[in-house]
Amino acid sequence: MMNLMVGASFAGDVSPQLTGVFQHLQNGDKQTVVLYGTSLTIGGEWAKAMKAWFDEAYPNQVTFVNSAKGGANSDFGVKKLDERVLAYRPDFVLMEFSYNDAVDNLLTPEHAWKNLDQMVTRIREQNPSVAIVLQTMNVGWDPLPDHLPFSRRPKLEVFNENYRRYAREQAFPFIDNYPNWLRLKQEEPEKYHAFIPDGTHPTAEGSLAVTWPAVKALLEAARASVHSESQPKSLL
Repeated sequence: MMNLMVGASFAGDVSPQLTGVFQHLQNGDKQTVVLYGTSLTIGGEWAKAMKAWFDEAYPNQVTFVNSAKGGANSDFGVKKLDERVLAYRPDFVLMEFSYNDAVDNLLTPEHAWKNLDQMVTRIREQNPSVAIVLQTMNVGWDPLPDHLPFSRRPKLEVFNENYRRYAREQAFPFIDNYPNWLRLKQEEPEKYHAFIPDGTHPTAEGSLAVTWPAVKALLEAARASVHSESQPKSLL
């Protein structure tokens, strides 16, 4: 498997809420993790790798639910939040909708921001201690004249910036996959095209090579933060 060391793995510190999730796991408690987003999550090999990571690190402790849906945007996210997220009473939610929010100018960035804020607010109302992590996904390209996923998302970076800014304002950990994919597209176009043959959806190999390392880095940083806090402080 290719190892891409490009861009930042994740932005911001590990939040107290995410540290709390891992502290509960360290104590032997059960936790529920919900993924919410688009086809890039429901069909993403990185999501399967994330479940496998939890299964290995904390056997039988994590209820892992992938509630994403192909073709969904944040309007869908708001509409289906009760049944696809809140019904599971999650302790940790990892969410992405910016890729499909950008399709065909159907949503404005302002509308998408309000949707994101509404989802976050309702998740926090149910569980004030919930850990929420946002992420951007890959950049698309146009493999055929009649199949234009990238052209259909002319303001993708504006919608991605919504997530970056919201994460900064809320002090959420943030996984920014987009720059890693963009750099691969610019520096190794043949490999990039092979990793996203249909212009939108990474192959299993591509997902594991580019998206999963950033997600994994956040998980391991959160687990390490619990271990470091449990170590006795050195005397001066």
